[in-house]
Amino acid sequence: MAIFIASTKSISRSNGQSAVASASYRAGVELEDKRYGKTHDYSKKHGVISADIILPTALAAANADINRSDLWNKAESAEKRVDARVAREWLINLPYELSVEDRKELAHQFAQTLADRYGTIADCAIHEPTQKEIDRGADPRNFHAHILFTTRTAEINDNNQIILTDKATIELSDNKRRSLGMARVSHEIKDVRQIWEQIANEKLAEHNLNLIDSRSYAAQGIDIEPQLKMGSVATKLERDKYERELRKAEQAKEEGKHYEIDKTPATQLGTINEIINERNELIWGVELTKNQIVNDAADAIILNGHKVQDIEHSTPPPSRITVADEPIKEPEPTSAPKPKAPTLDAVAKAMAMAQGVKNKRADEQKQKEVALEQQRQRELAEQQKREQAERERIEQARADRARQMERESKQFTADKKALYAAAIAQSEQHTFKGIDTSSKAGTSILAISVANELMHSFNQYTDNPDTTQRQRELASNERGALTDLVSDKSQQALNEIKNLHYTSERKTHTAALQGVLSEFVDNHSQTIEKNQQQALQSAQKEITDYSSEINRSRSYGLGR
Repeated sequence: MAIFIASTKSISRSNGQSAVASASYRAGVELEDKRYGKTHDYSKKHGVISADIILPTALAAANADINRSDLWNKAESAEKRVDARVAREWLINLPYELSVEDRKELAHQFAQTLADRYGTIADCAIHEPTQKEIDRGADPRNFHAHILFTTRTAEINDNNQIILTDKATIELSDNKRRSLGMARVSHEIKDVRQIWEQIANEKLAEHNLNLIDSRSYAAQGIDIEPQLKMGSVATKLERDKYERELRKAEQAKEEGKHYEIDKTPATQLGTINEIINERNELIWGVELTKNQIVNDAADAIILNGHKVQDIEHSTPPPSRITVADEPIKEPEPTSAPKPKAPTLDAVAKAMAMAQGVKNKRADEQKQKEVALEQQRQRELAEQQKREQAERERIEQARADRARQMERESKQFTADKKALYAAAIAQSEQHTFKGIDTSSKAGTSILAISVANELMHSFNQYTDNPDTTQRQRELASNERGALTDLVSDKSQQALNEIKNLHYTSERKTHTAALQGVLSEFVDNHSQTIEKNQQQALQSAQKEITDYSSEINRSRSYGLGR
């Protein structure tokens, strides 16, 4: 009886996969991978019946063509992301009851349907179980097809060459599909599984074979228990034991002896799966028996219906019937022996064993979940504890820094007072010929001269290795304030000079103002802001222009 298998998976770079390597393995051929600079050679692979490239109908009608190597190298080059999906595979089980030609036709029809549905190109490889696989315990009925699809739609360019363009709709994210009015990808995959069910059932019906069902056993109401996942280690142990048993049997045969192969599983997982499989076979036998009973009842109804119909359309018999006139009765057809249903005790025993395994699995899963939850809670508590400690450390560091900055600021204030006091104490030594430093103009000129000395003092203070970063910042702010003070005092002094009565006094004060301002600019232009430099240069120009004006007025004899 055919079984339903139609599963899909992505070939993705994030899993270390390559579309070229995947196509090479499934088709059993040698392909060059241009992206990675490798050659994948699976030409010695057994079990590959056929491998064909299937184009969308529109491209095939345009006589487009592409070989396997170009196709999958183009699929690789079309993707730029390091975690890109480069291909999509559909794996389908091909009914063993069909002929080789029918299985190939069935696989190609499914591949063509999906190629037309998404506009992608398919690479359909049909496999059969090899004798080596069968010797290892594989099912000899395991005929299947690996169908690789490009993740991008295929088109023909102006040079009549096939190119890969936009992502196929099945490769779009759920959010993108929703924005385009499409259902989720999971619904799309379910639709494709139903497409395979319909295509396969049409072919099975042609040969009067049992149909397949894309629904799960649970949805069909069949109590089939899934087997446990073996894993690579347990699978290897099972295969190694079977191969050892085969060698023992062959050796015994050579010696003219008989050796009974031990088919008991080598691992606990294998034993459990064997029990589950026996239980499932019994359950499946019960289901088949139920179906046979229903079919027998239906056949009886149909048969009786035909008998009634034959009587209704027959000629009425004569009133007197002799023995010679009696029709010869054909012998009743013997019905085929019905399959023997498993006994209820056997079913109950198998179900009990499987239920025990199921309960044990559920208990282990529950214990694992409890342990994981406890571990998660412990990790969460530890994380919260670490976060709290980190917050406290940061808060403490912030408080310590605030106190440190406060101490540094207080120390700077004290140091600044000392520097100002020293500068003011030495201000008496600042003399300017012909200028009264107690006058308004003289006071401003003296302030500029004192500011120049203070700037030197703050520069030395900043260069002192004992000065902290915070104190250097405060000293820089103070130098900026002194520079602004010099700009203001220069303007005040010039305004006062313009109000002096005698030209000679204006000239003397202007020269003194030019001198102290030029000295300030020459000494500190490298340490002051650009906008402050511009303000000082503007003040210098205004003072120079006024000095030139005084000289012109004296040349005309207008001054006294």
